[in-house]
Amino acid sequence: MDLITKSCVKEFLETNEISAVSESTDFEKFASFCVIANEYPGSFDAADLLTDEGTQGIDAIGILVNGRLVNDVEEVRDLLDANGFLEVVFLFIQAKTSAKFESTELGNFTFSVKEFFDLGSRLHKGDRMLAFKEMKDFIYANAHAMSKGNPTCKLFYVTTGNWCEDAALMSVIDRSTQEINSTNLFSKVVLFPCDARAVQTYYRKTKEKVRSSFLFEKRVTIPPVRGVKEAYFGMLPFAEFRKLIVDDGGGIRNIFYDNIRDYLGLDSNPVNQKIEETLKAGKHDLFGVLNNGVTVVADDLKTTGDTFTLTDYQIVNGCQTSHVLFANKDTEGIVNLHVPMRLIVTDDDDIRNEITKATNRQTAVKPEQLEALSQFQKDLEQYYNSIEGEGRLYYERRTNQYANSGKVPRAKVVSIPVQIKAIAAMFLDSPHLVSGYYGTIAKRLGGDLFHEGHRFSPYYASGLGYYRLEGMFRSRELEPQYKRFRYHLLMMVRLLSDRENVPRFNNKEIDTYCDRLVALFNNLTQFADLVREAVRIAERSGVDIADQNQLKQKEKTAVLVEACQKESGGAFRRTTT
Repeated sequence: MDLITKSCVKEFLETNEISAVSESTDFEKFASFCVIANEYPGSFDAADLLTDEGTQGIDAIGILVNGRLVNDVEEVRDLLDANGFLEVVFLFIQAKTSAKFESTELGNFTFSVKEFFDLGSRLHKGDRMLAFKEMKDFIYANAHAMSKGNPTCKLFYVTTGNWCEDAALMSVIDRSTQEINSTNLFSKVVLFPCDARAVQTYYRKTKEKVRSSFLFEKRVTIPPVRGVKEAYFGMLPFAEFRKLIVDDGGGIRNIFYDNIRDYLGLDSNPVNQKIEETLKAGKHDLFGVLNNGVTVVADDLKTTGDTFTLTDYQIVNGCQTSHVLFANKDTEGIVNLHVPMRLIVTDDDDIRNEITKATNRQTAVKPEQLEALSQFQKDLEQYYNSIEGEGRLYYERRTNQYANSGKVPRAKVVSIPVQIKAIAAMFLDSPHLVSGYYGTIAKRLGGDLFHEGHRFSPYYASGLGYYRLEGMFRSRELEPQYKRFRYHLLMMVRLLSDRENVPRFNNKEIDTYCDRLVALFNNLTQFADLVREAVRIAERSGVDIADQNQLKQKEKTAVLVEACQKESGGAFRRTTT
């Protein structure tokens, strides 16, 4: 392995607090993270993407459904229910530290991918592969919802060598992709040979902010506004607008995370259907007067004449418009279309939030979609920031908030989805409810979280417990097979550590209760002993902790609670919020 790649791998391991195992294993984790991060810019745990040890031909799998990276069939089901359609990309990664590309290894890789989609294949039997297959099977069982066509299949073969388009290797790639494509399961199959330079570039991109340059000639300057650096309103030709929404690979950019409404598709959304009808009818000149346009908020703007360069920007209103335009980007005559655009440059989060709320009032917005904008979220972030020492964590209420800071270890970032799952498991005794898309999980919990008046200590304590538990997986103190059981472990650790009744979240006594938990979690030896004890109790309880279906059952959670009660000789009562 060359010195630059070695340096990148070392930094990746340190930033994510991952213990080094071996050069080949470490490179597999590094390459898998780099590839997925360039396909999906949201927060994710790279360990969740790895296949079982000994899996033939495939090191990692990523499944993107409606723009989200999914880890569980419940997430796929929730996204289908929420959006009414399935738009899927399968990502497969094989990483080798070999300094050259081997035709045999390439062939094994593509053969394994093809076997993954073969219903009769018995090649992949590990728990993780079975979970990936369960998601795949559910997706194809709902093929009727693939309104945009069959899934895309992308294969990434990564080595530390140099790719030189060898004729023999190109022949293997062409033949292999044709074989996979012949299954008629995909709209497109692409194999990317990634050498050392490519994976280095991928890694550097994970630390860069999103940036785009375009010509903005037809504009007016909005008068000065307190907290706003610059603001403009105007009409942007589609040829320039597409530079904002289309990435280097020709896909739509993931710049809609501050937008509080997911893309709703075409089949079940009459507004989007009307937009497409206008485009299909060739009424491009009418678009600017029929459509409300988009609102873009950026942290920074540099101008050279009419050339605007935005850094770290989001489309906070216009997600639907942008996606329909992207879907019709090759429509004849679309170059005549102009998009109404409001551009606001500010690094003030309060103003960002007010803009997002104000520009999304025209249609109903679900309560859980507004959580990231609430005052409680901002105050919770400040509470996390007030903690110093070994227990210092960073609450990420905006996706990729810390991705480009260069100073914040990724492992110490607690995202909103993780926060919801951790506190629901640890304090609400509901680990069986936390599989699935986090917006749906919040709805399932009946509004028990993020209430005004709640103390912040249980949120931080559950985030710290999750971080410490993940640390045991990263250091391999806990075997990977327990990872899918992690939220149940969080609940059991809390039950075993303190037999006192849990005070309400709005009671000051919860702070004292959580102080005891935090002290325990920061004693790594005691915490590890408690986790191992929880594992032993779970394995004796009669619950099959390897069976994901059992882990989703409330009755099995009750069995684990009772097992903890017997072990400690007392009863437990969960908190009421």
